[in-house]
Amino acid sequence: MSLFEGLRFRPGTTFIHRLDPRVKLATSTMVLITAVIHIDIVIILFLLMLESLVILSAKVQNLWIKTIRGALPLVAIVFAITFFSQYSREPVISTGLGYALTYSLRLLVFLSSFSLFFLTTTPDEIALTLQQLRVPYEYTFAFVSAIRFTPVMAEELQIVLDAQRARGLEVDKGPFTKRIRNLIPVLVPLLVNVIRRSYELAEAMEVKCFGASRKRTSLKQLNMSRKDIFFLVVVLILFSVGVSVKLLGLEPVKTLPLLGQFFPA
Repeated sequence: MSLFEGLRFRPGTTFIHRLDPRVKLATSTMVLITAVIHIDIVIILFLLMLESLVILSAKVQNLWIKTIRGALPLVAIVFAITFFSQYSREPVISTGLGYALTYSLRLLVFLSSFSLFFLTTTPDEIALTLQQLRVPYEYTFAFVSAIRFTPVMAEELQIVLDAQRARGLEVDKGPFTKRIRNLIPVLVPLLVNVIRRSYELAEAMEVKCFGASRKRTSLKQLNMSRKDIFFLVVVLILFSVGVSVKLLGLEPVKTLPLLGQFFPA
């Protein structure tokens, strides 16, 4: 369940942690858009390198590695589907590998962009950011609660799995139908825990009179510093360059025939 580690906030005092959450959200969004509009292997690698440097500077590389490790089955599926879908191109193997590698790395960029945001931003800051974007507080609360409890639920699922395996339950062996049936003793305790936590959360909301006042106030206010503005300007410049390269058709794969022979452009 290490895939969900990317949703767990990791406290820190680094520059990335201290950035305004609106700047971090804008940065993650621009990285995501850049990866969407480009399928150039060079640009994808450049984005992945930039994300790796930011992750190292934020000192959350251990959790990020766990997230990527948990996502490897999904990456492998994307790699396999892309590889076998290129049978009509020549040369088949090298072109298939090039396309599969590009789309797999692209998926890693997608995962890393928002994983970095959640790893370095507290749930309270996420809520404030969404409120600043005029998202209704009810939806904000539901989203932040999901972010808080998803890693917890993943941990509880792993605990239940380990407990049932200790009792002799074989979840990973036997025919597919038998493995599905063997998941019932795992899912029932997990569902009970989810319902119990939901009741506890509902009671806490009632005690604190959730929704009694339409005009909400916050102890903390978001204020951009000069460092935040400078960082945002740098990201905007890089984003503009990336969009311009796409619009002008100057991607490295298009300008270098050797790359264009094996990689998508």
